[in-house]
Amino acid sequence: MVVTAQKREQSIQDVPISMTAVGGEALRTRGIEGIANLNGIAPNVSFRESPGTTMISIVAIRGAVAGNPAIWMDPPVGMYIDGVYVGKSQGSVFDVVELERVEVLRGPQGTLFGRNTAGGAINFITRKPSGEFGGNVGLEYGRFDHSIARASLDLPQWGKLSTSLGYRKEDRDEIIENDTPGVDGWGSKDQQAWRFAATLDITEDLQAFYHYDHSEADNTPRATTVASVSGWQGPGAFYQGYKSFIETNRPWSIATNRDRPIFEESEVDGHALTLAWDVDENNQLKYIGAWREMDYVDGGDLDGTPIDFTTVPSGPNMYFQRHTNVETRSHELQWVGDFERLKYVLGYYLYEDDGYTVGPQDFFGRPSRSDYGSETDANAWFVQLDYELTDALTATVGFRQTEEKKTGATHRFNTTGFNGPQRGPDVINVSGYDAQWSADTPVFALNYALTNELNLYARVAKGFKSGGFSSELADPVLVLQPFDPEEAWTWEGGVKASFLDNRATLSAAVFRNEISDLHTTQLVPGTSTNFVTNAGEATYDGLELEGTILVAEGWTVQFSYGYLDGEFGEFMDYPIDFNPVTGLYFTNTAAGLIDTGSNRVAPYAPEHTLNLNLDGELARTEFGTLRMIVDYTFTSEMYVYAANESLDDPRAGGQYLASIGQIPDTPNLNARLLLAEIPVGGSGEAEVSIYGRNLTDFDDRTPSIDFGGFVNANWPTPRTYGMAVSYRW
Repeated sequence: MVVTAQKREQSIQDVPISMTAVGGEALRTRGIEGIANLNGIAPNVSFRESPGTTMISIVAIRGAVAGNPAIWMDPPVGMYIDGVYVGKSQGSVFDVVELERVEVLRGPQGTLFGRNTAGGAINFITRKPSGEFGGNVGLEYGRFDHSIARASLDLPQWGKLSTSLGYRKEDRDEIIENDTPGVDGWGSKDQQAWRFAATLDITEDLQAFYHYDHSEADNTPRATTVASVSGWQGPGAFYQGYKSFIETNRPWSIATNRDRPIFEESEVDGHALTLAWDVDENNQLKYIGAWREMDYVDGGDLDGTPIDFTTVPSGPNMYFQRHTNVETRSHELQWVGDFERLKYVLGYYLYEDDGYTVGPQDFFGRPSRSDYGSETDANAWFVQLDYELTDALTATVGFRQTEEKKTGATHRFNTTGFNGPQRGPDVINVSGYDAQWSADTPVFALNYALTNELNLYARVAKGFKSGGFSSELADPVLVLQPFDPEEAWTWEGGVKASFLDNRATLSAAVFRNEISDLHTTQLVPGTSTNFVTNAGEATYDGLELEGTILVAEGWTVQFSYGYLDGEFGEFMDYPIDFNPVTGLYFTNTAAGLIDTGSNRVAPYAPEHTLNLNLDGELARTEFGTLRMIVDYTFTSEMYVYAANESLDDPRAGGQYLASIGQIPDTPNLNARLLLAEIPVGGSGEAEVSIYGRNLTDFDDRTPSIDFGGFVNANWPTPRTYGMAVSYRW
């Protein structure tokens, strides 16, 4: 497969990076239409929805993950659409219409992709207009009245202009009912997305590509219930009333708070313009300019009971709703060249974002507002050179220099409720605080073509995750203390091979990822509020295997496996003590910081990830080709938090217990029986399929948030099945 992982087209076998690429046909048959479908699809890659919502992503690559979804905390895995960076976790779960391929790059990509790619990068590449009349329409219908309608159209080239249109509409009834009258149930979907793309051949050597995407959703989150009345602090008498709400099996109905509707709404718009000028046969200048806006509103019941205890309120207008708006603007200039043995990429990048969150919250019956804003101004220049030292040996040297400024605003105040303007006094109101950083992120690699079918490579790369401010704090002193960027160095060696006359491919890599200035959370002395600080070091060692085998004519097996071992070298936090009078554990902020690293587990770092895919041709008939696609993914147990293995260990610190915040082993089996290439007259073909997802009906609850005295849980989507038809011409 041809990929653009290094800003120019290359065979994936020649790229000295551990990466996975999935093309259009595989994307279609496996149902991949955005980031939400990527869990386990590549070694050491996991995806989870943020607790309480389906539209905020938690993406981890090789254990690199963001511990907070707020807009003041940037993720360490960069997500790109046609080369345009999508900067925040909030609103990042949306459908990408007309996908051509997805590239998943593992390990720091700080030289060519820049900030917030310390863990890796995920590139979504959409299809360009063909310039010929054609298109496809499709309809899918399944369990829970789940329907998806798709349509795309390529218009004939008009002069030098080619255009295409794409549309997707998805609806689903609630999966789990709400026993509270007038309140919606859980797991419903009402979302749509569309796309317009155009290419203009301005001259023979100058081309413009414009892309507009829009998506909107009005959904309800996954079901939430009480998992335990004993959190990391231990059982408390105040929470005993919750015992009747504990669910040990997937419930089919839940009663929530009557005055707290559950919903999540988002709207995303993106414009991107790419200009490519072929200066000569060896050099190309490229400009990518983009503007994106995300608007996200939600309300929810975090304890999943009719008790008004932990909720995200929703009042009569936007002033009383949790609401986030983020705008991003970026400009990138690239010079890509090829001069005999030297290939090079040079560039300059400019990025800005501006976001604000209105954050009503109601905990323990104490309503308040926590509003905060975050702005980013970043610019960088970069260069990467690939030089063929011999016909077989290529050396890569790259460097990026980034300057970044973060600005914050914080406004917290109490209120007597959210059904009218009962605003109380300010707790804190500061704005305009800022900090600046610079970062240098080099890369060094060697690629040796032992034969035409066998490549060996070694790579050393640095990446960083942006610093910022803990803007949700109520302490004006701590709000003004920034946390610095997190840095990562990765040492990686691998092999990429094809054999059996190209009937099989195999890629393997071993790596060590060392993170310094680790972003960790600590308890504010005398409060229950956390803030982010640079308090740790972590090391991740791992192995990654991927391959494809054509076992017989028409039968292909794809597989991938990842192994990951993560541990903390340092994790500074306040120690945990036990109060024999209350029978509860507590964080002893008066005792001073200690190193708790050896008693911690790494969050979102499953030891094993596995993917097996079988695509087989069962029969060729005059009515079409009958195929079977079976896809299995497995993610071993992992943890929500960087939690303590034991609270009684003298090195226990901060909060959380690993056994409480554990996500169980997660298997997922999908299958599809497909009759393709059905002749229907003319130049078109039809396709009919039946499918099943989560065929094993995996239904283990996933602990989400440990509130100290109780833990809530989310429930996965049960087994689904359905039928799909499409027509392509």
